[in-house]
Amino acid sequence: MTVMTPTPIPGRRADCSDAEWEARCELAAIYNALVKYRLTDLTNQWHAMRVPGEDALLTHHYGWMHEEVTASNLVKVGFDRTNQTPENGEPNPSATEIGKLFFEADPGMNCIMHIHTKAIMGVSAQAEGVGPYSQAYLMIGGADVIGYTDYEFECTDDFLSGLRLAGQGRKMIVEAWHGAFVFGRSAGEAFFRSFYLDQACAVQLQVQQAAAGGATVRTIPEAEQARHLSDMDASEWYGYEGELEWHAIRRRLDVEMPGYSD
Repeated sequence: MTVMTPTPIPGRRADCSDAEWEARCELAAIYNALVKYRLTDLTNQWHAMRVPGEDALLTHHYGWMHEEVTASNLVKVGFDRTNQTPENGEPNPSATEIGKLFFEADPGMNCIMHIHTKAIMGVSAQAEGVGPYSQAYLMIGGADVIGYTDYEFECTDDFLSGLRLAGQGRKMIVEAWHGAFVFGRSAGEAFFRSFYLDQACAVQLQVQQAAAGGATVRTIPEAEQARHLSDMDASEWYGYEGELEWHAIRRRLDVEMPGYSD
């Protein structure tokens, strides 16, 4: 295996628009926030942002740790698969293929996170999927927002076709034995959904462990799920997905990891 060490040029490029730079800062914030919340997987996982007004996306060099990612060293790849910033390295091929697939299919989608924490992987192996064991389950929107697909190592045409079908009308897809693809209209929305998907899965595994030890488990009844989801949707505080939290996360990163926006 040949390991490539990219030589990115620090700072904002002269041909980078204001909109692209903001997208770069948002995506770099995702990578670094995942480090803060211990939701990384070595150099694996990938996340992508649409470049506003262009048929292109941003993602990281396949080989960087999450904490190495900055706004300026993200790789820009056209939907024609052309690497427009080769000095920044090479993207994970699945980021290019899957990012292109969903960004072209849904003009309102601007961010995709591919995350495989231990908790999400654990629940992805369960035939019943993500269950109603906690408020975190409600925070992601309940069962109707989750699609499911089986794991595939290569991005074959059949896999991509099935993935697109699984994602229609959904906010996320759980991929069996592997992880999840989480969608958002913004970086904050995708991060919010990813954070609470991980939390919902972690609680589910803890509850199941307690049940195996003899505890009596209470799941949220379907009628209560519907009532709570309706109340949350109408609430001034919960009728959104992550904007309040994302601003707070960006403020924390500005203080503790300010290099992400370089």
